[in-house]
This record gives sequence, structure tokens and C-alpha cells, in this order.
Amino acid sequence: MSKTTDTSVVIYGGGMAGGLLARKLSRKVHVRLVDPLPFFEIPMAAPRNLVEPAFADKAVFAFSEALPDVEHIAARLVEFTTEGGIVEDADGKRTLVTGGVSVLATGSRFANELVRATSGSMLDRKAYYRRFHDRLKNAQRVLIVGGGPIGVEIAGEILETWPGKKVTLVEAGPRLLAGTSETAATHAADFLRQRGVDIVLGERLQFDGGTPADPFGEAGSVVTSTGRELAYDLLVWSIGGRPNTAYMSPHFADSLDAAGRIKVGPDLRVPGLERVFAIGDITDLDENKMAAHIKGQLPVAEANILSILEGRPPAKTYQAKTGNPMMALTLGKRAGVVHLPPLGVFKAKWIARKIKAENMLVPLYRKALGLGR
Repeated sequence: MSKTTDTSVVIYGGGMAGGLLARKLSRKVHVRLVDPLPFFEIPMAAPRNLVEPAFADKAVFAFSEALPDVEHIAARLVEFTTEGGIVEDADGKRTLVTGGVSVLATGSRFANELVRATSGSMLDRKAYYRRFHDRLKNAQRVLIVGGGPIGVEIAGEILETWPGKKVTLVEAGPRLLAGTSETAATHAADFLRQRGVDIVLGERLQFDGGTPADPFGEAGSVVTSTGRELAYDLLVWSIGGRPNTAYMSPHFADSLDAAGRIKVGPDLRVPGLERVFAIGDITDLDENKMAAHIKGQLPVAEANILSILEGRPPAKTYQAKTGNPMMALTLGKRAGVVHLPPLGVFKAKWIARKIKAENMLVPLYRKALGLGR
């Protein structure tokens, strides 16, 4: 393998995967981070931000603060080519970005900006949380759609902050939290039901037009697939996202699986593309798409990228955490459930508080990005 004369790394996407990798690599090589946003956000904090907007002051911070040695390109990847990435800025101007190694870390697309913003400044993002908080505060009937970790955690936050609200949680599957063990999921469901949450399982909402994903829409009602009518003052759409990989279709459609995720080998490279890596939610790795697993991909990607830039073949491999039910779930600030294989499921409130519920992992990831707690 010949050593490239370009020793820069271009990372497309500044979420958990791209941002953390940029921090690691910037100590050794020149890194350019392509992301339309000027800030990094710790996504695990989103449920807490909705009920406590000031919490976002620590969870949302500028790239310039967390990644001072990284060159930020304010644009989004719209087409990946054999030469590099064609990116588009807020004014619609398109530019080709090239580097010695490219890393695709563009994450997921969501129906709304509940978990990740798509545009705007840090001030705009924090204003979003204040506005959402006001909507929650004034809503008596809250309908949450999606029984994954985000939907369940939002329900727990609402109940702790406003115990009198009527909360309904709708999940199309047979149980909540399909990504973890049934024991952990049952504990979370029992906790919510004991506090008045109406959990509707195995039913989908029926819509005549598009889904009402906007949390600032008007009150209304929907009908489920069994004919059940659900009235709401606020609808919180927390369905999981889809891989943000449309930029691969023009030239590398064969690199996508049926779900639109990017195929990667054990070294985290895209097969057939010697200098292109993919990490995070967009990969076809058979594992839950969660921060803990992404964290495990980073040292493999870092080592292999540096090897390529030095003219050596990649030597590290990543083993997908297939079937791993690991999950730390919060149910407000003082409760939750944690499954840590092989140790088992922990239901004690103090364990949940110490592992995640007190701070939503914000200090952990601030430290990883070189910031104070």
C-alpha cells in the first residue's frame, strides 16, 4: 500500500461518531469536519432538555470550543464521488472536498428536530428546547409515538416534572424497548403504568396525509389501526430515524443494503473503497445503534485511518455487538433500569441515577471532547 501525499482526513457528519473521531484524530493529523451545524449536541440529553431547557447549556456547545484543532466546513454532503464529497452550504453553493481519507458519519434523518437539529445556531437550538418546554407545560394530554429509548425516557421526564399530565405511549411492536431484554422493558413499562401512562402496544396510527411530526402543531386526535381514537394536546413523534445516506446513491448504490445503510468490512472501510470509512448509525453492522457501540468503533477507525495515511494496511477489526441487549434507560432524574451484560438487569434507582439519570451522560461526553464537566 502506497502512502498518500494528502495526509488530511475529511469527516462528513459532526454527531456522536464524527465529532468524537474528529477530536481523536486532530491530535495527529489535519481534520476537516463537514457539518451544516456550528455546534455539537449530546443527544442523550434531549429528553431532559425538553423539561429543563437550561440543561442544554451543558449539552450543546460550539465545534470551535470542543474541536479547536479541527477545520469546520459548514455544509452538508449531497453526493459522494470517486474524487471526494460534493458538499452544499446554506446558500446552495456546491464544492468538492477531498482528503487522504474520507469518513462517512452522517447519522440518521428524523421526522423532526427532537433529537438532532438540521439547521440554525446554538441559540436557535436552545430556543427550540424552551419552546418545546412551554408546549409540554401547557399540554394536559400528551401522546408519544414510539416506544424506543427516546419515547420512554420522554415519558419518564414528563411524569416526574408534571405528575398530573395524561400521557399515552403508542408502540407498533409487541412491547416497549425492543433493543434490550424483556426484563428491562417490562420494568420500564410497569414503572410508567404505575404512574398513569396508558401504553398502547401493537397498534399504528392511521393518517390521511403526512404524519403530524411537528411538535408545535395544533391539538387534535388520531385513530389507531384497531379503530381506537386518541385525543391529544401535544403529539411527540419519537420514531427512530432512517440512515442519512442518499448521497451514496448516484455512484455507490451497491454499497448500500436494503435499509439504506452503508456496508462496511471488519476494518470499518467501505468494501471496494480503500480510503473510505463509515461509522456510527449509518453502517450495516448488526447491532443496536447506540452511543456505547459507536464508542467501541472509534479506536478501530482511528488506528486504521492512521495506518492508511502511513502507507500500512489496516490491522484492527471491529466485532459487531449483535444481540447485545445493553441499555441504560432513565425514567426521570431519580429512576431507570440498566442492563449490563453479562452482569444482568439492575432496577435499583440509585444505580440508574449514578450511571445515567442524574446527568444524562453529559459530563462523560464533555470530558471526551476536552471540556469541563
